[in-house]
Amino acid sequence: MQIRISEELYTILLYARDEAMRTGSYAIGADHLMLGILRHAENAACLLLREAGVDLGEFKRYVDSCLFRERSVPYSAEDKMTVGRSALNVINMAALEALKVGSEEVRSLHLLLGLSRSATTASAPWLAQRGCGTAALLERLEAHGWSRTPAKAPAKEEAEEVEKTVASQLRSLVLISPSASGNGRLPS
Repeated sequence: MQIRISEELYTILLYARDEAMRTGSYAIGADHLMLGILRHAENAACLLLREAGVDLGEFKRYVDSCLFRERSVPYSAEDKMTVGRSALNVINMAALEALKVGSEEVRSLHLLLGLSRSATTASAPWLAQRGCGTAALLERLEAHGWSRTPAKAPAKEEAEEVEKTVASQLRSLVLISPSASGNGRLPS
């Protein structure tokens, strides 16, 4: 199956870059992706969180408090921004979430599910403590008609193909291009 990054997710990824710069990080991390979702605001992930009773303002303040550094990244250093491994892993998990439901596009809900499954974020435990862990999010989605395929993990080859496809899509969007270090780079 061919997986594409939706326009919505592309915008969220650009916001995540801005959020990384605002919080003083030269690398976009998984929690910057969450800030990107929250900044976009009018997406299905935020709607689901609001419906679950999450105060998005409080959530943003919490994530900010975990990420803020003394200085923001100046716009003149935008070309030095990278995409960290945690963010790349979450984006790949989001693509697998899309694959599980037969979606051809990775959207904000898939990214939210990927973030909720990540052990490296401040966001996932905060949400889980408020009853919005992965299982609870999936239950809410199913109540809205989100159908999951049987709970079988994609074959290793299929998962690797999805990872390659996602990386290719990100490069084709000129959002991320490989660097010598193996992390992604953002264009200037």
